[in-house]
Amino acid sequence: MLFLTATSIGLMAGLTRNIASIIAAALLIPVVFLVAALCGATTLTGLIIAILGFNFGLVNLIVAGALIHSFRHA
Repeated sequence: MLFLTATSIGLMAGLTRNIASIIAAALLIPVVFLVAALCGATTLTGLIIAILGFNFGLVNLIVAGALIHSFRHA
């Protein structure tokens, strides 16, 4: 569930096409995990999964855009 949530955050941040929102979302993931770690409710594995999910969402957006672009010009 964490991976899917982070993937959707990556997709939505990428869809804005605003570098500030992408950077803000990327920086908020570790901040949220830091706050959760202060409460003792998280693991390092969860942080790694969230970061990988966020990057996966951004990569999926790029791949989908490339596929759409190739189908339009074919």
